[in-house]
Amino acid sequence: MKIATKETEGVDVIRRNVAAIVDEASKSNVDLTQELITAYDRESKLLGGIRKREKEIARLKAVVAKRDAKLASVTERLERLLESKAMRVQRAYWRLRRPNGNGTRLEGSVK
Repeated sequence: MKIATKETEGVDVIRRNVAAIVDEASKSNVDLTQELITAYDRESKLLGGIRKREKEIARLKAVVAKRDAKLASVTERLERLLESKAMRVQRAYWRLRRPNGNGTRLEGSVK
């Protein structure tokens, strides 16, 4: 009987040790799970902010492209206007209006 008692005590000790190890592993698992959830929440917020900025950058790029196209159109029209016959006549008129070429020039006139 003493052998059976010692074996039972040995099994109880092993059972307690295993239970303690399982409890520690479970506690570590819970702590690690909480840390991962916290990290996930933080990273998802950062990712949301990054996506929001990327959308804003794309919108601003579209606005810039639209303005560039409009500027190119205005520049082209201005160049056509400056080279038009009416503008050449206007420049000739301004040259004639200057007394002996010494007079003050109107601002914005083009040679």
